[in-house]
Amino acid sequence: MKPRIGLNCDIEESNNSGESHRTRSRVWDSYHQLISLHGGTPLIIPPGVSPSEVGSMLDGVLLIGGDDYRAALVDEGEPPPRFLPVHPVREQSDREWSRYLLSCNLPVLGICGGFQVLALEAGGELFGDIESETDSTLLHRREEVDVGPLPRHPVDWHGALDLTPEAGSFEVNSSHHQSVSRLPSGWRLLAEAADGIIESAVDASGRMVGVQWHPELIPDEPISSAITGRFIEWSRRQMRERD
Repeated sequence: MKPRIGLNCDIEESNNSGESHRTRSRVWDSYHQLISLHGGTPLIIPPGVSPSEVGSMLDGVLLIGGDDYRAALVDEGEPPPRFLPVHPVREQSDREWSRYLLSCNLPVLGICGGFQVLALEAGGELFGDIESETDSTLLHRREEVDVGPLPRHPVDWHGALDLTPEAGSFEVNSSHHQSVSRLPSGWRLLAEAADGIIESAVDASGRMVGVQWHPELIPDEPISSAITGRFIEWSRRQMRERD
């Protein structure tokens, strides 16, 4: 039996070509393909389904990437440049899931925005906009939205995480203008970019790992493959304990 991995969803509003207003839940297929590739069974969970309703059925949870969370804004101030908010329903659901995951024993992989919202709910902080809040000159995002390939840059992997490579340099993709600026208490830095931007971290228990890049788009890249494989292995162990 394969471990069952829950995936959260994005929310999209549409009202095109004179059609009536419609709202849909969606998730890029690269996320559930990543889970399947590593031997898990992806289960897509739309907003509005409480974690308490389905959490006991899962062996792990993947928090997908997405747009920006209003909760990251300091004192509900003016949105920073390039701020593109997630749908309010998704934000509410993602924060609820993050709080649930922080209080249970399920393994978690947070990707990009999924890493950010998990860190926020655990007590960390975000850069609202890397380009205006830091001195970084490293390109972390496309210069034009949805135009061209994602930029890539090396990350310094610190290692010391089971089932993953020793310390070294790995090239990953990048698609974000926000990032975790301060890790939650007890979390450990796993990787950072040359400009000091946090690229990966793990909680004290080892069951929650966040990455700022998108492993679902580079599944064969060594560190991405290793982190995803570790997540599925930890979920497999959870499945055995549950059964």
